[in-house]
Amino acid sequence: MEFMKGIAVMERNVVEVRDDIPVPQIGDYEALLRVHACGFCNVTDMEIITGEGGLEGAGQNVYPTVLGHEGAGEVIAVGKKVRHIKVGERWIHPNLFRNVGNGYHKAHGGMAQYGMVSDNQAMLEDGFAEADLPWYRQHRFPESIDYIDAGVLLSLAESHSAAVNFGIDEGSEVLIYGAGPMGIALAMFSELRGAHVTQVDRIGERLAIAQKVAGTEHVINSSVESVDEVLGGKLFDVACDVVGYTDILYECGTHVRQGGLIGGMGVLRNNDRLVDVNRLPNNVSLHMLNYPYGEYKIMDETIALIEAGKVNPKDFYSHVLPYTQIHEAMELVRTKKALKVILDFDRE
Repeated sequence: MEFMKGIAVMERNVVEVRDDIPVPQIGDYEALLRVHACGFCNVTDMEIITGEGGLEGAGQNVYPTVLGHEGAGEVIAVGKKVRHIKVGERWIHPNLFRNVGNGYHKAHGGMAQYGMVSDNQAMLEDGFAEADLPWYRQHRFPESIDYIDAGVLLSLAESHSAAVNFGIDEGSEVLIYGAGPMGIALAMFSELRGAHVTQVDRIGERLAIAQKVAGTEHVINSSVESVDEVLGGKLFDVACDVVGYTDILYECGTHVRQGGLIGGMGVLRNNDRLVDVNRLPNNVSLHMLNYPYGEYKIMDETIALIEAGKVNPKDFYSHVLPYTQIHEAMELVRTKKALKVILDFDRE
């Protein structure tokens, strides 16, 4: 058995760089990837580490677990029945088997030196049902996007799909709570679709980034300003929580017009998942999108915007660190000193 290095949560709040994670042994329809980079998800990865969420619902609520779902890698080997994946191609979201081996589990397992994607098209052509496909969440990306930038590609597509799912379009008045990488990306894609965006956050530096990167028209620093006073009764077509608290969903409800939409994009914590609909206004819609929907269908369009120069992945991360500096990455995220961290698996 061959082993690889990777980042594992051994128990709550205990994260280690390990060298005893088995290298996955590919089957007939799988391709092996050398992982070059992986984004650190400010919410999901941190919630897996703290035990506040992230694993629940994925059937992987046990430790030790290999972290990460925003990996980007290069195909280095393919199974004998693989026909639509080639050596040298670049793919995001490399995965591991559910039973990783040597006692390890995974939610996705992207923070390891090797991972896999599957030739789903070949499997369907050979008579497999869609339910038999091991992984739906994977996508090829072009050489024009480097591996570090690809570490934020999934986040961009998730935010892009959210703008579409929330019905944000030309002329929409949109209120967004949260100016982290996802909130800024949602603002950017909303603006690209012709919307007018107002954004709320407690960190002035992030609001400045939102204005520069996303073209956010109005910002409110809720640490020094009253949102209610600044808005002065203005109502929005769509009000979104990208932070992940039910209290923000309720606050969104106070700023939505009749017939408008409250968008729940922030992942709710394990101890804050019950929404009291009696606290929401009448005649509005609540659209929960705690988990992305349609992000891979819109991936090619997202990539096209990058290649056209309308979206720059570098705007959505602030730090690139060797994967061995995972504890520094965690501290940067925990203290909100980093917008987003990309872990480089080509450096130790």
